[in-house]
Parts: sequence; C-alpha cells; structure tokens
Amino acid sequence: MDITSQFIKLVKISSPSGKEAAMSVYLQTWLATHNFKFQIDSVGNIYATNKKQGTPLLFCAHMDTVQPGENIHPVIENGVIKSDGRTIIGADNKAAMAAIMNAVEENDDRHLELLFTVKEEIGGGVEFFPFDWIKSKKAIIFDSSKPLGGIVLRSPFIYNFDIQCAGKAAHASTPEVGINAFTPAFQALSSLHVGCLDKKETTINIGLIEGGTGMNIIPNNIHIQGEIRSYDKTLFESHLKKIQLLFEQEAKKYHVTCKFSPNGYCAGYSFVKSSVFVKQIASVYEKVGLKTQYYEYSGISDANVLNEHGVQTVNLTDGTQYPHTTKEQITVSDLNKLSEIVKKSITEL
Repeated sequence: MDITSQFIKLVKISSPSGKEAAMSVYLQTWLATHNFKFQIDSVGNIYATNKKQGTPLLFCAHMDTVQPGENIHPVIENGVIKSDGRTIIGADNKAAMAAIMNAVEENDDRHLELLFTVKEEIGGGVEFFPFDWIKSKKAIIFDSSKPLGGIVLRSPFIYNFDIQCAGKAAHASTPEVGINAFTPAFQALSSLHVGCLDKKETTINIGLIEGGTGMNIIPNNIHIQGEIRSYDKTLFESHLKKIQLLFEQEAKKYHVTCKFSPNGYCAGYSFVKSSVFVKQIASVYEKVGLKTQYYEYSGISDANVLNEHGVQTVNLTDGTQYPHTTKEQITVSDLNKLSEIVKKSITEL
C-alpha cells in the first residue's frame, strides 16, 4: 500500500488517548499479515518482532492522538493533507506510523522490532511497558513537529510538585484565633525564582494557586501546583530540594503544616552531535538529500522513557505542521520522504 493511502486509512481510525482499541485491532491484523510476532502488555502497548537474524533496530510510534481526534475527515489540497477543519488530522503520530509500516512492507532482511504505544499524549502508556521484551539497543521515533531532517539532542528531566499548606480557619475579626496558611505560602513564593534559570538549562513554573473559603475568613488551606524541568540532572535535583525546603521552612515559622508531594516524574536525556548513533542518523539524512538540523526540545516523548530503560533512542522530526490544532497538516511529499528516511535507516543503522 502506498504511504498516502496508508496514512489516510490510519487517520480515519479514531484513537484519542485512552481509546486506542480500534487502532490496536487494525495494527494486530497488519502485523500478523506481515509475519510479525506480537505481544500486548497490560495497558495496551503493542510490541512486535519479525525475528530475523542480525542486530535488531527498534521503531516506536504512539497510537493515540489529542482531541478533537474522532471522526476525522481527511482532505488533500495542493499536495497537503489536512482535516476538514473540525478536527486534527492526526499526523502526530500517524505520519510516523504510516512511514514505518510502508517501509517495513518493503523490508525482507533486517531484524526489526516495533513498539506501538498508548496514551503518549497524557501519560500512562510506555511507562508501564515490560522493557525486557526489547532486544534492540538502539531505537528511533519521529515525534517532533519540525521540518524533516531534524535530530532532537536533549529533552529535560521533569517533575510536577504539589504543595499543601494547612493552618486554622477563623473569622477575620479575630485573627489571633486562627493560623493563616497564606502567609508562609506568600513568603515562600516571593523568594522563589521562576522562569528560565541556569542559563536556560532549567525552568520553574507555578501554575496554580488556590485556597481560602471567604473574604472574611482566615485561609486555613493553600494549594500550590507547579513544575520544574531541567536538562541537567544535578541542577534538577538541587532546585527540587530547594523548593521543598523553602516552603517547609516558611511553614514552620508560622506554625503551618506543609505537605510537599512531587509527582509525574519523567527522566531527561542528552545526546551530542559527535555520538556514533547521531552521526549515523545524520548520514542517513544526507543519503536521502536532507540537511541535518539539531534541536534542543523542551517537551517529552516516548524517547524519554525508552532512554531511561537503557534503549538508546533518538527523536527525529516528522514534518508535521500545527500539531494539536485543527490546522494540523502534512504534505504528501514529506510523507514520502519520511518513509524514505525509515527505509534508509533500516539498511544503514
């Protein structure tokens, strides 16, 4: 099947995060047809291998899309594939899926492993995958919406944090009876540096502050949520400890209980241009007529989790434009070039 037809077929299968069942069934049929042995883990990730001889190479793509991603009606105009404007088109990540499937259909020799994941957009997918199934030491994903030819060199460590400051409510006319939870929270927030830090190696954000029950009531509870992300693990851990210590010290001064809870951890990773795998990928780009571009990326992908579990995984650009919006699109020429990149990777990496 040509790649455009494959892509159109995939985007017509609704698969928003958590609702990937129909896509899973389609992929299982496709895998069986092309002589892949496959297993499905406890959350729905599909692992497949063709059990050929030689060193294996893993390709990974996620099945899910963001919303609005149901009942997609694809339109092709002037060589551009997009939706009718009511939904996304789903090129993130179905362009990569189509390219991998198209390339695999033409491969008869290379030992390949495929991993199709669920819930990449919301979390709760590849994090639960049994990584001992994978034999490959190297993997490629295409999950960065920049022009083709790009290599993502870094992705940050990320941790969300949840802070609960608890005091004692009282009427505003008798403040000496209550314990104001807002005061230590305000003092800590005033001392906390947010935004870009460490020469843009780190970002800290406070995204949600809520509390209190009325304008004439001493606030007995303040809830603060934020995140920290850094490309440097040492800086990442240091800032996280400082944030926790800052709030706990201020809370202690005012006799307020402070509960600091980190959650949603994602490991970061870094590559350098001179690494063997990165240089090999740059060579693939050169052989398909593309100039390599290098990016530092502030988001996360399945590559973060794969790298954390010892599979050297590089995230490459996919040519998608305006992802996560109803204007999302990809050109037919980029789809074909994406398949060409996969085919050349199979023979060269």
